[in-house]
Amino acid sequence: MKRIIALILAVAVALTMVGCAKKTVTFDIDGASKILLMSGSSGETVEITDAETIAYITDNINGMKFNRDESSRQHNGWSYSLRWYDSEDNLIEYIVIMNATRIDYDNYFYNEMGADVEIDIMYLEELLSD
Repeated sequence: MKRIIALILAVAVALTMVGCAKKTVTFDIDGASKILLMSGSSGETVEITDAETIAYITDNINGMKFNRDESSRQHNGWSYSLRWYDSEDNLIEYIVIMNATRIDYDNYFYNEMGADVEIDIMYLEELLSD
């Protein structure tokens, strides 16, 4: 009987640890023909169709790996949003940028795992000021 209880406890602990593991998200955004960039502070929006600019922004995000943090459902305010669209104007992906290492994606905050990897916020700001 003690062995059965010990086995059940071991399984319960293992399942709990799996459920508590940090979820990660990476992006593999390809085939976009347009990005819609919006400023969270001014509301200004710019439509990006230049292939090199799309590639730069996409490569920046694709090169990052994010760990899931707390729910973002009760949070207001953000820095930028990015929406990728295909050639038929279908939405491919959508993220909200909180800062250079934190995003809001699918109702959760995610933090970049790498110490020296950041979203190029200055580049986005330059695009909005053109």
